[in-house]
Formats: sequence, structure tokens, C-alpha cells
Amino acid sequence: MKNQDFSEWKEAIGLLCQWGRGHAHLDDLLERHDLGNLRWLVMEVFRNWLLIEGRLAGHLRRKPRPQAHNLLRLGVGECLNRDVEERPKVVHYSVEVARSLGLSKSECGFVNAVLRNVLRNWDKIEEQSSLATHPSWLVKRWRKQFDEAQLEKLLDWNQRIPELVLRAESCPDYAEESRWEGFYYLPKKRFAEAEADLRSGKTYMQDPFTRHPAELLGARPGERILDLCAAPGGKTLMLAQAMQGNGMLIALDKPGKRMDRLRENLDRSGHEWVSTVADRVESFSKAKLQEITGVEHVDGILIDVPCSNTGVIQKRPDVKLRLTDASIEKHADQQLELLSHAAAWVRPGGRMVYSTCSLEHEENLGVIDRFLESHAGWELTKSVMSYPWECQHDGGGAFLLTLLNSDKK
Repeated sequence: MKNQDFSEWKEAIGLLCQWGRGHAHLDDLLERHDLGNLRWLVMEVFRNWLLIEGRLAGHLRRKPRPQAHNLLRLGVGECLNRDVEERPKVVHYSVEVARSLGLSKSECGFVNAVLRNVLRNWDKIEEQSSLATHPSWLVKRWRKQFDEAQLEKLLDWNQRIPELVLRAESCPDYAEESRWEGFYYLPKKRFAEAEADLRSGKTYMQDPFTRHPAELLGARPGERILDLCAAPGGKTLMLAQAMQGNGMLIALDKPGKRMDRLRENLDRSGHEWVSTVADRVESFSKAKLQEITGVEHVDGILIDVPCSNTGVIQKRPDVKLRLTDASIEKHADQQLELLSHAAAWVRPGGRMVYSTCSLEHEENLGVIDRFLESHAGWELTKSVMSYPWECQHDGGGAFLLTLLNSDKK
């Protein structure tokens, strides 16, 4: 905690309030923020949200205004990560932040009283296991899919602070080697040294899981490739490098800030030859494809569908709060619809990679099985399922589908 202008805590509270109003997912809110202390403050609140709410339960007779409520969450979250003798300092700091925010005298007193009551009752609440950091419905769901040892490892993985990993042609001086070719660990204390290379496009923050969809598609020079749901562009960059500037690569995603970021990343990395299309997959058509490329079919498609994100909870801990069991089924139906829509653009003998960052069967092999049942001529050629506790990076699925030459389109 820094004593100066309390700017990090105040900004963190602002972001928490934005999230509470439903304005954006956590990764969207943090997109333009660096990897400094502010990001970790906010991430830790979401990582331990259920534990924090448990500590506050019984001490809030009335619901405070969002600023005060999120300040309390931030204060309890900080106490969870500090030794007993340090916790009263957190209370004092929180009250100073409340004053700096311009909260009323009664609200400042309320913040002080609630946090002191939380500390007085701290030992009355047993230390919670990792099970208590995830919603019970999600744990119940995973128990049907994983054994107890796997479940414990997954929950533990989700609660860890994420490693920073970047992609580069060779290992920069400020980074460390990893087990994955082209990916390097960036120590948090050396992030400032990496900023110039990240801004110039020489390096790119990217999780090693992304190599699976790109490698399965196997884009080659001279081909026509579609990258659907492409933003912010990590996999697009890998496809562009594989094609060596020779051929046609079209990156499509819906209009908005993420699409702007995709274009920035392509420009910075020197891949201006890649075409970008701001459109939704479901409204894109064969006619639009022909208008852009002059042909109705492409050699390959990578479609990284919107999903539940259960494979990336370590980096997006708000998933635990906004996801529901029903939404997973809804995602699977939408994913099948997108996959089926895109399949019409692949030439006979071509291929398509379907990719998620979900661990759920319904969104992975479940979608593939349903697709194959209703689309003659397609076959599943190869697949990869990544589980974080095994691979030590983001989880998800990638599936290579091939359209047989005999199927006339």
C-alpha cells in the first residue's frame, strides 16, 4: 500500500464499480492497464470474492453504496493476503481512501466499523479451502467430469497468480526460457524492461495454449485462410508468420475496441498485408467472402468461438461470478450455430479448426459430435484438450475438422 494520493486503490474501486454495473468483463476493463499493482489489486478481489463476501456477511445490516462496498471488498481482500499484525494498517488505509474518495463522514465511519468488526471476528471463521473460492454449482459440475485429485489441482491452479508469458522470435534479455518454443516467461519485476518491445510489436503477451489451434490448422504460404473471432490477434499473428506474407489471410471480428486492438497489433508487428473485417460471424456471408476474395470458398478456417472461459479462470477470475450452469448450455448451442455457418465457406478438401478456452465437454467434443451428426462429408482429424494443471497454461480445446473431397458444395 502506498500513502500518496491513494490513486491505485481509487482506480481499482472505480473498475470494480464499472464491473458491478455490467459494463464489461474483467479482461475488457483491464485491457488498457499495464501489469502493475492496480491489475493485481483488482484480480485478487475477484479471485477471493466468495471468501471476501463470507467475511463481510453479518456485518452489513444495510447495503452500502457501490464505492463504499467495493472499498470494503478491497480492504478485506488485502487483509487476506497480510499477516495478522499488518491488518489494522489496512483498516486505517481504507478509511483514508474513503476520505480521499469524498465519502461522507458517516460512510467513512461505516467503513472503519465494518472492517474492525471483520478483524475482531476473523478467527471465528475457519480458513477456507479452495472449494470455497468457487461457486458450489461449478464444483458440482466439475466433480462429474474430473476425479477428486484433478478437481483439487484445477481449483488450486485457478487461485494462483498468473505467470506472464510473451511470444518472441528469440528469448529477450529480460525474459526466461519456457518449455514451449517461442514462448518466454516475463518476471513481473522486469515488466518495465519489456514495455518498449511490446509497444513496437517485437514481442506479444500470449498464452502457450494458442499454439494448438494455429498449429492444427497448419496455414501455408499461398493459401486463403479465414481467422474468425480473431481479436485481439494472437493466433492471427501466428497464422501470418506461418504464411510468410504470401497468400490471403482475413481476420474477422465484431466491431468495437477489441477489433481496434487487433488492427493495432497487426500494424505493430508488420503484418499490414493481413485483411481485417469488422463483422459478426453470423452476419458474414458467402457473398461477402466472394466480394473480398473473389472466391466463394477458402482453404482453411480457424474459429475461436465465444465460450464459458472455464479454462482461463486463473486470468479471468470474474468468470466464477458471472457464469451460470444454464449459460454453458446456451454457449454450446451458439457455438454449434457459428461452426455450422462457417463450414459453408470451406472448399472440398479444406479444413477448419474449432477452438475454445473452455474445459466443458458440452462446448468441446459435445459441439463437434453434434456438428458431425448433421454435416455429411466432414470428419474429425485431430484434437487437443489442454487441462491447466497438466500443461501449466490456459486450458481449452482445439479440433481439426476436414472436409472430404467427395462432398460437393
